[in-house]
Amino acid sequence: MPTHGWKAKLYQFVEFVTMLAVLQLMWIGMTIMGLVIVGITPATVGLFITMRKRLRGQEDLKTLVKIYWKAYKEEFIASNKIGLVLIGIGYFLVVNFRIVTAMPGTAGLAMLTIMVMIMVLYALIVMNIFQVFAHYELPFTRYFSTSVLLTISFPLQGAGSIVGLYLLYRVFLIIPGLLPFFGISVTILFLTWMSSKIFKMKGEMDGTLETENGIR
Repeated sequence: MPTHGWKAKLYQFVEFVTMLAVLQLMWIGMTIMGLVIVGITPATVGLFITMRKRLRGQEDLKTLVKIYWKAYKEEFIASNKIGLVLIGIGYFLVVNFRIVTAMPGTAGLAMLTIMVMIMVLYALIVMNIFQVFAHYELPFTRYFSTSVLLTISFPLQGAGSIVGLYLLYRVFLIIPGLLPFFGISVTILFLTWMSSKIFKMKGEMDGTLETENGIR
């Protein structure tokens, strides 16, 4: 393997792209293996955990594949519990949103505004909670409270994540051929990178270190 010059950079780029494609294919395979319904959440959580390891310096693809498979198996039940709660809350919000949209007058408009704000907060929590799960080892209910706290405490980072997701959406819209190979992996890598900034700031604010108990 070349260690200097443009050949080394090209090799690193090809290796990085290969890693993204392999992890994407694993996500698809693990989701299908779980019959989609119970496979998509652990596959997604496992990918967040794996991408976090990648950003922390783990570059060997074979090791990352092993980390992904191990995370998928170990977090299968816990991640599906989180998924079920999120689905339940989402269903409740959708039902209430449909009721509110049918309400006339000023009161209906006020309720609609509140519901939209709640649904935006819910979307941000969904975006953050799997990253919290990948970063911390917490009691089950604290994943939700911690996700809410981080969402409220770092609104600019949340807005940045939304802008980044929109830009990725535009890229995949322009080049749809990238979606099957890089759609999920690139998106989760971006969200993991954004959340790493939040966790670093939170650690600095709390005076904690990455070696602290409760951090994966």
